[in-house]
Amino acid sequence: MAFIRGATLTTATTFGHADTSNLGPTAGNGFYQRWPDDLALLRDLGITDIRLTFDWARLQPKPGDFDGDWSDRFEQILAASNAIGLSVWATLHDGAEPRWVTNEGGLHDDTVAEKWWPRFAERVADRFGENIAGWIPFAGIDDQLSATGWRNTWTTLTGGTAPVVAALGADHLDAVDDYLDTSDIIGIGLAHGELADSDPDDERLDQLRVRLHDAISAAAEAAAGHQLIISQFTPHHDDADVAGQIVGALVSAVTGAIADGVDLGAVFLDPAIAGPDSPNGLLSAERAAQPASDAYLPTAD
Repeated sequence: MAFIRGATLTTATTFGHADTSNLGPTAGNGFYQRWPDDLALLRDLGITDIRLTFDWARLQPKPGDFDGDWSDRFEQILAASNAIGLSVWATLHDGAEPRWVTNEGGLHDDTVAEKWWPRFAERVADRFGENIAGWIPFAGIDDQLSATGWRNTWTTLTGGTAPVVAALGADHLDAVDDYLDTSDIIGIGLAHGELADSDPDDERLDQLRVRLHDAISAAAEAAAGHQLIISQFTPHHDDADVAGQIVGALVSAVTGAIADGVDLGAVFLDPAIAGPDSPNGLLSAERAAQPASDAYLPTAD
């Protein structure tokens, strides 16, 4: 059984962090000006699903109503994606937050988690939820997120047709039990930093494949009957050819796990388009297809 080929459009890579963000301002990869063409390029490559971050700092630069211009822009991106057959999975937090939220104590503060965060999630759901294929509220749930913060997220987003994903790092699988009753799908983020500065030979790439396969199998066991997705996988290599080899190891691990009976749906490769924070994506910063595309997409299977 094939898996769904997805790709990420994170805040840092696409728009860059806004000057209203606690991490901004930073540069993006030009997606702000080129998004209609970029979406079409991804669909033409064979991508069917994207994970798009609805940037809190842009949508709500101060407490209260959404910024009208950015709300309209995200609505346009969502409508254009759906029109060409790209399913959009919504992420609400991928590392940054509005500066005013940081001043209130940040997302990990109980007051923010109980008051401001669910209000933001509710506004996103009300404005965009009808056209969302799935919710991945946090790109990665960390140890500092309170139980209340996640439960409020689940309460706000559940009940619609789009599934809610609890996305955790592969090194946090011991926490999966905490999310089984408050999620529809378990997501895992996979990492392999040991190859970031090397030129791996076939043996090391096969070792990586085995480690990824084992991590997927362990996650599936921990998910206890929930469907599994890979919510993020980043090649983490400056050399485009090596990044492609690493992606090839991922594809082999994923197809092997599915053959073993793992219920694995979507895989989201990061980034869709290279940017300042991630030099190698499916597309380069100049929008040329990269070796990762050849390794990842169905025509290469």
